[in-house]
Amino acid sequence: MKNPFRKQLLFVLLAFGLLVGCSDDSETSSDSSSEDTTDNESDNGSGSEEPLEISMILPLFEEVPDMNNEFWTAFQEKTNTKLDIEWVPSGDFETKFDLVLSSGDLPDVLWAPNVNSPNLIKAINNGAFWEVGQFLGDFSDYPNLRDNASPNAWQVANLDGETYGIPRNRPSVDQGIKLRKDWLDNLGLPEPTTLDEFADTLEAMVKEDPDGNGEDDTMGHVHSYGGTGIHNAFLAGFGALDPTYDDDGGLIHVNLSDGYIDTVEYFRDLYERDVLPDEFATMSRTQTQELFESGRAGAYIRNIWRAWMFEESIKKTEPEGEVMIVELEGPAGPAVQLESGVYGALMLSNELSEEKVKQILDYFEFTNTEEFFEFIFFGEEGVHHEEDENGYKVMNEELAVQIGTSAQQPVPLTYNDWWKSFDKNAPQEYNEQILADTEHYSEVGKVNIFSYLHSDTWVDAWPRYQNEWESRVVEAIVGDISMEEFEGYINTLRNQEEIKKAFQEFNEAFEAFENS
Repeated sequence: MKNPFRKQLLFVLLAFGLLVGCSDDSETSSDSSSEDTTDNESDNGSGSEEPLEISMILPLFEEVPDMNNEFWTAFQEKTNTKLDIEWVPSGDFETKFDLVLSSGDLPDVLWAPNVNSPNLIKAINNGAFWEVGQFLGDFSDYPNLRDNASPNAWQVANLDGETYGIPRNRPSVDQGIKLRKDWLDNLGLPEPTTLDEFADTLEAMVKEDPDGNGEDDTMGHVHSYGGTGIHNAFLAGFGALDPTYDDDGGLIHVNLSDGYIDTVEYFRDLYERDVLPDEFATMSRTQTQELFESGRAGAYIRNIWRAWMFEESIKKTEPEGEVMIVELEGPAGPAVQLESGVYGALMLSNELSEEKVKQILDYFEFTNTEEFFEFIFFGEEGVHHEEDENGYKVMNEELAVQIGTSAQQPVPLTYNDWWKSFDKNAPQEYNEQILADTEHYSEVGKVNIFSYLHSDTWVDAWPRYQNEWESRVVEAIVGDISMEEFEGYINTLRNQEEIKKAFQEFNEAFEAFENS
């Protein structure tokens, strides 16, 4: 289904300039919690005149913010809060997350990047976090958390009928394959349209001196999420994100699917052709992003909106640098990944009093409006941006740095399906083109359903296999084992009784999700 938010935003962009806050008509002006929160001081909904102190551990995607600058001062004044945030570089966050869980030394609010993480579920079962569903109830006191959530947010956040975190809403259209267009032009190559053409293009970028400096110093594809290096976009193209079943009707986990095997074989070919760095399996996301931003790699997958940022960074050393988004067709369909609509959850420590839990929930409710989203995305008019004659928000280059991705982390975020494709620092024409080019992603892309499906047996069993499985994936890619050996290994795992039981539980969870 075509997402109405993106279509609506495009219309507004083209006709009137950007006006964040366009949505359906279900919001009622009589609901005081939905009024414009950006122009008035707030008591964060708790009724307290004193600022609400909240400690948090959150991911960091840029420099550590100055919590006393204009933006963060306004943020805390509007919400009547005093935020004590430990910022952790995003590439290191999952390691930090596991360490915090094992220590038991929890902040008031801890962001969980994966609601199905075995370590998170173990911590929940051990009583580390509040079950917040008992306070949310029918959401009559929290209409913003209900009405401004992604379509499946509260289903995804549900664990066996209970809710242990506030889902962080995220557009389904998010990730895009980025390619150096200037390198294509330098080599006289056409834009690739299939995964096979993509491989040929990247091989040329590695071997034919696309930057023209006479040195053998360029790379092909650098991955963005560590480990095996296999992004969900590639899995989508090879059918690994399509539901597949074993002979007993169990839903096979993506990691053990035929589509995953086919994707590994594709990556094996990339590696043999020097498209992947030799050390790809040990490179961090921070390292690979630096390689792309510094102009050394031809392709990289991250949020669509980052294309402009990457291009501007590359131009510092290569003035003709240009980054494009490419859509590639795989054997099983487009290599386009969609998000589930949720990116982790904000968990509340069980050490909090019931009163403070309710105060933090009121804070989340207060911030989950379209008006507050506009504030955390664009900042304050006259300070962080000005509106041009068309109503388009033109950012103040000096102060816009205050409103990085970090500004989005302490709140659940009002849902829409455009902001991960829109760079507020880019020209209006650029954003309009990107939105037009990617609008159809919501129709052709695929979601990794195992990002939200839960199986108790899988949570218990998979940690015993995961490290070995990851090693076998890498060994198959680099040629240390044959594809026949790798496929045999996957088949052995599939036939383990506990894994087969997990497949049955995944099928039950999927049917329940589809019928809810």
